[in-house]
Amino acid sequence: MKNNFNEIGTFTKNVLKDKILIKLKSDLDFTKYNIIGKAIYNGKEQKIGKILDVLGNVKEPYALAMLDKNSKILVNEKIFVSYSERRARK
Repeated sequence: MKNNFNEIGTFTKNVLKDKILIKLKSDLDFTKYNIIGKAIYNGKEQKIGKILDVLGNVKEPYALAMLDKNSKILVNEKIFVSYSERRARK
């Protein structure tokens, strides 16, 4: 099964112990795509953690994510997630 990975942003810095801050691409429409709770992947398509929350304003969004144990990440490394478009409400 081939996953459809989409780049959502870049790793910015570590916060707290095992959490990271990701600067999200501002052209993503979070009303169409729900990334909270989704697994995050590095450029090698290895799972490195999951997204806990989306923070900040609309022009400069950030995501708070928790890294898996023994996961390493470099500053400015691209972060990917596999997501699909939300279903429209009736």
